[in-house]
Amino acid sequence: MAKPLSVVLTLAKLAVSAGILWVIFSGIDTQGLWARLDRDVALVGGVALVLLQIQALGGGWRWTLVLRAHDRRVGFAQAWRNVLLGLFVNQAMPSTIGGDTVRVWNGTRLGLPLGLAARSVVVDRVCSFLGLILLCALGLPALRRQASDPLVAAGLTTLVIGGLCCLGALLALRFLPGAVARARGVAPFVALSRSAWSVLLGRTTALPILGLLLFPHVIDILVVWLFAGAIGSPATLWQIALVFPPAILVAAVPLSIAGWGLREGALVLGFAIIGLPADQAVTVSLLYGLSAVITGVIGGAIWALGDRDGLGALRRGGREALAETRAPAAREKDAQSGG
Repeated sequence: MAKPLSVVLTLAKLAVSAGILWVIFSGIDTQGLWARLDRDVALVGGVALVLLQIQALGGGWRWTLVLRAHDRRVGFAQAWRNVLLGLFVNQAMPSTIGGDTVRVWNGTRLGLPLGLAARSVVVDRVCSFLGLILLCALGLPALRRQASDPLVAAGLTTLVIGGLCCLGALLALRFLPGAVARARGVAPFVALSRSAWSVLLGRTTALPILGLLLFPHVIDILVVWLFAGAIGSPATLWQIALVFPPAILVAAVPLSIAGWGLREGALVLGFAIIGLPADQAVTVSLLYGLSAVITGVIGGAIWALGDRDGLGALRRGGREALAETRAPAAREKDAQSGG
């Protein structure tokens, strides 16, 4: 039953991505969009791939800090390849959950207990989300002043406040009374909250983590700004810093495949707020998305070359999962033939 539901949800997300992109493309000059793709864009694309690999290096460092706060050590190269593995898997999955799940699996192969591997990856994700929501909150007053439509201003405010409330609720779980904190359904989330606090306030982790909260999003902003300049957009770095973090926050909502469609729609709205045309927003968003896909593919290749045993284990796991899904049908067929 779970498998058909998963297929339906994936197809629904595909439909959302395709539908939003169709609506966006139907309202812009597609010939003008393709005309913007020239040699300058290709050169910037190469720079973008380098920057996104540097971003992955920062992600690997952040995960080592999360583990250090739990008195665990993983080599930087192993942590970096673990992040690259997650990026690769995310390109083929409807959400980042798939990539995080594989990162947890790979963490157990690196000697981490399953619970710690899962908690560390989630805390790592929380740190990234915290940096994103802080950037959105810092830019919110300026965006509200420029938004002429009160509904847009209200939507931006709701989005940011909602994100802050989710983070606040998670971090507040640490302070629950003992009896409540030990309850069966609550204890894992309390443990997650305590893990997050240990990372954010750790004596050896607090300062570098604060920098790494913002680092990946600064890289994203820089990549989008470079693409905007390559296609001739007058968007400034400050304007991209205002509109792109909310677009990424919207894309994180698990309603489409890897944020495709949602990101483009949010960026079209953001460019409209700062007085720039929709075709520029769509172009830079597509170029950013394509760069992320290529980065994921490169990441998968680097992980596979650096971890042949892991590649073999991943293949064996896939074959075992496939065999497990076929087993009930085979048993039913054997029972029918025996009857």
